[in-house]
Amino acid sequence: MPDNEWDPLKELVGVHQQMNRLFERALQRRNFDAQEGVGSWSPEADVYEQDGSLVFELELAGLRQDAIDLRVDGDELVVEGERTLDRGEPDEHFHRVERTYGTFARRFHLPSTVDRQRIAATYRNGVLRVELPTKRGEGPRAMKVPIG
Repeated sequence: MPDNEWDPLKELVGVHQQMNRLFERALQRRNFDAQEGVGSWSPEADVYEQDGSLVFELELAGLRQDAIDLRVDGDELVVEGERTLDRGEPDEHFHRVERTYGTFARRFHLPSTVDRQRIAATYRNGVLRVELPTKRGEGPRAMKVPIG
């Protein structure tokens, strides 16, 4: 087959690859709630236990500390903010923009054992670290649930 002929299979493979990239980008976002929309993104987070504390680490590279809103709202830890693209000079022409910009919001359910009075947060090298100590002597308890 000459190179200049239309190949429907090759066309289909190209469409398939584009769809895969589209779905991969969509699935990278974890918060699909109504507050998010076009221009929003979701920072990556690690959550683990260490030395009697629940630890959250969020990757927020490129944000100033004063652009991050961290709070406890009811039984949730809420991290919100916005990463803006500094356009620089008016005659600047981008060839590629791969980093994500815009607003973000992450909400994490907190267990009842978290001691809300001793929460501590630090922000270094683009990583927000939030330590939530658990109340002394209170761990997850097992209980029998009667079936009626």
